[in-house]
Amino acid sequence: MTHLASAGELVAAKRFGEAEDEILRALTDAPKNVQALNLLALVRYTLGRLEEAHATYREIAGTAPQDAHARRNLGLIALKLGHVEEALPELEMAVRLTPEDERAWSYLGYAYAKKGEVVEAAAAFRRAGQDALALELEHAAVRRPPTPSLRYSVVPSADGEHGGVARAGTPPPPRRSQTAVGAHALAPPLPPPLADAAALTLDGGVTAPAPTLEPARAIEATPVPLLAFVLSRLGQAPAPAIPNGALRLSVSDEAHVRADGVLAGAGNLVWQPAFRRSQGRHTTERLGSEGARFFRLTGTGDVWIAGAPARWLPVSLTEDVLYVREDRVLAFDGALSWETGTVPGAEVRMLQFRGRGIVALALGEAPVAIKVTEDRPTLLAGARLVGWVGRLVPHGAPVVGGTNMDATPFQVVCQGEGVVLLDTPKG
Repeated sequence: MTHLASAGELVAAKRFGEAEDEILRALTDAPKNVQALNLLALVRYTLGRLEEAHATYREIAGTAPQDAHARRNLGLIALKLGHVEEALPELEMAVRLTPEDERAWSYLGYAYAKKGEVVEAAAAFRRAGQDALALELEHAAVRRPPTPSLRYSVVPSADGEHGGVARAGTPPPPRRSQTAVGAHALAPPLPPPLADAAALTLDGGVTAPAPTLEPARAIEATPVPLLAFVLSRLGQAPAPAIPNGALRLSVSDEAHVRADGVLAGAGNLVWQPAFRRSQGRHTTERLGSEGARFFRLTGTGDVWIAGAPARWLPVSLTEDVLYVREDRVLAFDGALSWETGTVPGAEVRMLQFRGRGIVALALGEAPVAIKVTEDRPTLLAGARLVGWVGRLVPHGAPVVGGTNMDATPFQVVCQGEGVVLLDTPKG
């Protein structure tokens, strides 16, 4: 302890070489002392000897596997050394041990992004409180088609905080484990320095409490992020799980639900007919079709929603814009801004959603997503159209050959940049 106290004073005075000697003397008497090892790793990191710091943190992880600080710092140094495959499990362990550690979530976001796992990276950045960076990643994933000649890197700003997304040079050859979005893999900047010496000396050896198990609860459907759903249909992310329960929609102001999708309701809810809305104002036209009319719920309570087995999915929007056929919507909450309209020239009724909230979608067996770019307008069969995201402008497709309706099977053309969702024929 005398050697450690002396080492702490030397670190505070930035006499790192002498501090290392004192720490090594302490370790001679207690080679597994976690406080001494943490301080030694910090000193070696500060001196730029990353490989030695990495080896020391690896030793700490073996001695104290529940040490969240060591896991986080081991992941950080692995990132700096370019060992992404090693960094990921360490950082995932760190956030499991200390889920409130925003710095660990930020490092994990960079590790996911480096592997091209954009959906996971955006989710980690949100847990780190870096919503702007997460949103930038999500928009880049949806709006920019994969091209082998470009990648994106995160550029640190002058004050050391995380900056924006910038284009860089040619990426390395994609590895087998990368998704298609990996062509836009993010390269992490130099991470911030490790925790200060006092924190590592006094707290670094404290074992973090093990996470507690959540009590069992009734099966409820969990909304999937809209971006994750779209990328999964493009083959660029894992497919979301099909709900095996019901969506519980909590109503604190208002919500809209379709009659044939409602299972139950509870609380002080007032049920009223719902009407279509244009330019922010309700019209006198009922929302929904015969047998599938919508109700507007006001008050407070809960309502349970479900669709046909394996053919529905609740999605969550985070400052997104989503257009969906009116007959493919089962419910949506009052946090979203919404409008009704039609595809010009095709008379397909649509709902537009903006902001943050939940929409429950009725889907076919296997929806298909097609990326549309400015230079490639896309013709669609109107009956197959489910909806779209991004900056797309759909309208009725011109009929080839004048009035001959057999000249083309397409009724809609999409122009712009985004992703269009289509239904496949029923088997």
